[in-house]
Amino acid sequence: RLLAVEVYEKLNLDGIYTDLITGQEKKSVPLSTHISCTIETANLDKDYEVAVIDEIQMIGDNDRGWAWTKALLGLRCREIHVCGGVEAADIVKSL
Repeated sequence: RLLAVEVYEKLNLDGIYTDLITGQEKKSVPLSTHISCTIETANLDKDYEVAVIDEIQMIGDNDRGWAWTKALLGLRCREIHVCGGVEAADIVKSL
């Protein structure tokens, strides 16, 4: 959640209109072109040009890994960039 808020604040300060969606709050910015959200709130029913999934190593987490798997396999976009620990590489490759 904190990372989503940080990205939202930074992009808006840089003049890139960005919405925020987390399990705790939703902020809509007029004319937004970007969305910063927690992995659990990623909208799989919308088309995107690019998605960035951070903390990909969490895909191996027994409690929350489902959200990373769901996003990685379900996001409808032309490109997905994954960032995080190298320990996730084998899991991501197997999907």
